Amino acid sequence: MNKIARIIIVLALMISQSVFSAQSIETTPVKFNEVDAGMPYNVEKVPVTDAQSMTGARIAIVAAHGFEEIEATYPIEYFLSRGAEVDIIAPDWIKDRVMAVQFLKPSVWLPVTKNISQAVVTDYCAVVIPGGAWNPIIMRTDQQILEFVKSAQKANKLIAAVCHGPQVLISAGLVKGRMITGVGDIRTDLANAGAEVVHDQPVVVDGNILTSRDPNDLAEFSKG
Repeated sequence: MNKIARIIIVLALMISQSVFSAQSIETTPVKFNEVDAGMPYNVEKVPVTDAQSMTGARIAIVAAHGFEEIEATYPIEYFLSRGAEVDIIAPDWIKDRVMAVQFLKPSVWLPVTKNISQAVVTDYCAVVIPGGAWNPIIMRTDQQILEFVKSAQKANKLIAAVCHGPQVLISAGLVKGRMITGVGDIRTDLANAGAEVVHDQPVVVDGNILTSRDPNDLAEFSKG
């Protein structure tokens, strides 16, 4: 190889490196206070008129990391304040506590009462499925969670899902032919799964399945 050819190759390499450098993306770490917590939900609490009205009821809140905080804490507080027992049930790989979010921002930990392999459907009168960014995605791909939900259906237990929570019902095969609602961005998915989608009601009940649209419906959802 002559000298001129070597110079051409070196120049070509220099140019290619320069172009690559110019096209690279500069990244910076995300600071916690920069994460968007989304819109505030000012859901009024329902006054407690009878602190024993749910005595004897035991309710399962089934959740994984990334559930929308208020979609679990609001009904939990509603049930507890009326005398019910509440178990927070998580996938087996989640130990001790499960993480809530506000939109994208991690917010609080909730203690896990038991893992899904320890949970027995017949111990509960109702199963509640909150939504959130990651929670339904995790749960709808967890076979133990899906089997638990299917068992609740076979036992005719109340199954309540809010916001993105009905995605879990899709994967459990429970929406076909039923009136169902959910947050706007999953309604096409619900329709494709054979549900009769309801758009304009805060709570939709079809048999033992109760669904709501979003956190703004939580008062009616919890009463349902």
